[in-house]
Amino acid sequence: MSKKFRDFLFIAFIVLFVFITFFVSVYAVGYSLNISWPPRFDQVFQKTGMLILDSEPTGASIFLNGNKQRRSFLLDLGRDEITTPVKIKNLPPGEYTLRLEKEGYWPLEKKISIYPGQSTFAEDFILFKRSLPLNLALCGPQEISISPDSKNIFLANDGTIINLKTENSKQLVTGGGNVNIQWSQDSSQILFNGDILQLDGGASSYNLSTLGQSASDFYWDEKNKKIYYRSGSSIACVLTDKNTASTILKGGDYIAYAVRDGLIYTVEKQEENNYLKVYEADSALLRSSSLLPSGDYSFNQNNYHINLYDRKQQSLYLLSDYSAQPISRQIRPVISWQWLNEGFLIWHNEFEIYSLNTANNRQELLTRVSEPLSGIAWNQSKNYLIYASDTQIQIVNLSLDKKIPIVLLKAEKISKLYLDEKNQLLYFYAQIGQQAGIYKLQLQ
Repeated sequence: MSKKFRDFLFIAFIVLFVFITFFVSVYAVGYSLNISWPPRFDQVFQKTGMLILDSEPTGASIFLNGNKQRRSFLLDLGRDEITTPVKIKNLPPGEYTLRLEKEGYWPLEKKISIYPGQSTFAEDFILFKRSLPLNLALCGPQEISISPDSKNIFLANDGTIINLKTENSKQLVTGGGNVNIQWSQDSSQILFNGDILQLDGGASSYNLSTLGQSASDFYWDEKNKKIYYRSGSSIACVLTDKNTASTILKGGDYIAYAVRDGLIYTVEKQEENNYLKVYEADSALLRSSSLLPSGDYSFNQNNYHINLYDRKQQSLYLLSDYSAQPISRQIRPVISWQWLNEGFLIWHNEFEIYSLNTANNRQELLTRVSEPLSGIAWNQSKNYLIYASDTQIQIVNLSLDKKIPIVLLKAEKISKLYLDEKNQLLYFYAQIGQQAGIYKLQLQ
């Protein structure tokens, strides 16, 4: 090798070293080479942005504008696939279609924007499993109630309890009759059909049959050890620890009633008019009276609120305890509703799902569908909504800009959606093939 050729190689190496060092340094500080035609020399180097990405579960493959993302080294030499969670650096500014894929899960897409010199966070991705439903119990359509701790489901027509942890079922009582189901605060007992049922099969804490055959429409005031009931044209109360009964209200045409926090709420008919009346439970003192339109009324209460529902007009009345005007708000049309906590309500009519934040009085349309709705469930913390028609269950992430629903399941006669305590399992009634009953579907 001649000296002249060795000098040429030395100079070429120096030039190549300077060239590579320059571009690596530019790349390291967040710039990329912008190659375009015709060339624009004022934009040869472009300030890039960063994408900080995570998903639940982790390990999802990443696609930007349809291109699978791989780990780059220097000038994209030696590339390996990258998965969530990850920081993707040196992305040219602009709008991208981000797509996540993971084996065994439904893919998700979202539009994102990358800005020069800034980090874009995309951490609200929840991937849902492609899973098959598992039957827990074969049964016909019926009233279904889930315990306050979301660990048991009670089938009213069958009188059967299903433990959602063990998935074992046990018949507690012959079903049917009154579908007014009330759970104890610790979810260990149920007041149903005039009986207090122990979930462990133990003896009832009180025998309500001693009140006579005319006793009906029981309400359980567990805190004060009282059970209210209707007997003829009277509303009475029994002290379960003392086994003494007394009449609280009498002489009224009581269409419906409920008891909560020391108050008795009634819908009474007087001279062809309906009235909502509120009494002191201890003294029977009338606190308020409000005229109601003609309707088919019933009370509904949970750990947070008591509500009045008119099936005829599909009207939901939100009631305020110890208020001079007990009706705080009327919502219609409403077919079904759920209180997620003390201040947050969701409901649906035939084709729309709404939410209400009572703290700021903000009502929001969550989604509108094309088929009549038969059930809803919402994980508020992760902001995904599950809804069903008679033939399919769909789920949508409300945090995404483009709210594209995923069809989780197709079946028949779908209704009664419930999430478990960890919001990882969905329970519902459906007919799949020739088998109708309670099913579960794993979401995550």
